[in-house]
Amino acid sequence: MNREKAIVIQGLRGRVGKVKRRSTARRNMIFLAIAMFFANISWGIAFPYLGVYMRIIGGSVFLVGLLSVIFNITSTVFQYPFGYLSDRTGKRKPFIALGILSSGGTYALIAFISSPILLLGLRGLQGALSASLSPAHSALISELATRVGSAFGFFNFVENLGYMVGNFLGGFIVQYLDIKSAFFIASAFSLLSILFLLPIRERVSNRKSVQGLIIVQEGRESEKVEMKRMAFKRLMRGKLGLFYISVFLAMIASGEVYSTISVYFEEKFGENFVGIFFGIDSLAAALSSLVIGRLIDRWGAEVFYKLSLIGYTFTFLGYAFVNDPITMGIVSVFSGIKWAMFISSVSTYVAKKVPSSERGQGMGLLNTMMSLGWVLGPLIGGYLADISFRIMLYSTVVPLLLAFTIVSIPYPRHPSE
Repeated sequence: MNREKAIVIQGLRGRVGKVKRRSTARRNMIFLAIAMFFANISWGIAFPYLGVYMRIIGGSVFLVGLLSVIFNITSTVFQYPFGYLSDRTGKRKPFIALGILSSGGTYALIAFISSPILLLGLRGLQGALSASLSPAHSALISELATRVGSAFGFFNFVENLGYMVGNFLGGFIVQYLDIKSAFFIASAFSLLSILFLLPIRERVSNRKSVQGLIIVQEGRESEKVEMKRMAFKRLMRGKLGLFYISVFLAMIASGEVYSTISVYFEEKFGENFVGIFFGIDSLAAALSSLVIGRLIDRWGAEVFYKLSLIGYTFTFLGYAFVNDPITMGIVSVFSGIKWAMFISSVSTYVAKKVPSSERGQGMGLLNTMMSLGWVLGPLIGGYLADISFRIMLYSTVVPLLLAFTIVSIPYPRHPSE
């Protein structure tokens, strides 16, 4: 075979391989999107009524806030280790499946709970196991996509659409059946979503064995511990570190509000409006996500992150002042848009700043910061909401202003960044 012919054949093989890889990536994206659509239907049915259910079984508004606190404490503990395990094994799908299955299964168990303390305990277990989902989910999307912002925008569209369907479906189930039936049906949708994860084929990678979970401890000699410590230091350095802190502050405000807002809606407008307002919020997030994802690719993630912080401020002040359901529906539209901007921008920002070898850990740390905010936020929100929902909503301006200020500070680039 002459040299020219060999070059042509090699080029053709390269093109065929590239087409096959793209085809496999598209196929994986489609199945992952369908799986996450059904998983979000499950969460959309159940989550808005957790606080309402706590009140039914005798819990206070403060205990309603603790539902989010205990969930996010356990989630915070396990987010980064699960991201690390995902990177070390080179696998994303098993961790996504574990997160969905454990979350859905827990909702079925919640229906049998009649004690506020037991409900808090089960919520903590749910947070620990479902922590495996977010880092692997974000890392897999960034690995499959060629345009990361658009990919996150697409998944935010699909997932918020599923959550919206779940919100409206949950309201219908609660109205015509009861809350316990909503939890059982939510579990069924989780099981359905797992079926669409099965056809996903991950790339073969060189796996390194992980002999159990090793937590970073001072004075403990371990190669794995040192690797984690070094990655953590790199991630928290420079402007990326300030960005993580800003996200933490923003999620304090978010945790204050969304840990108790279902009770606020119920008291102000009635039980049926809980699912309606959550559904409008999710629909707005879904419809805006595709456009926002493309705009992030064009204008940059940081711009839309700042816009999302402004959106949070106006949304929470709107919750405080609005007294009729129609106007509250309009506020819910703005709420959905600001969430689409927030989640797409933060995911894209981290995905582009962190190398692929540490992306699971980078996404895990992002979700850890979000979870930490949702540990402190509900504690503050639950306490202030027991005094006055309006005072609680006003208080969110402080962490949001700090978050905006921190991310706006000019920071010189490190030579290695």
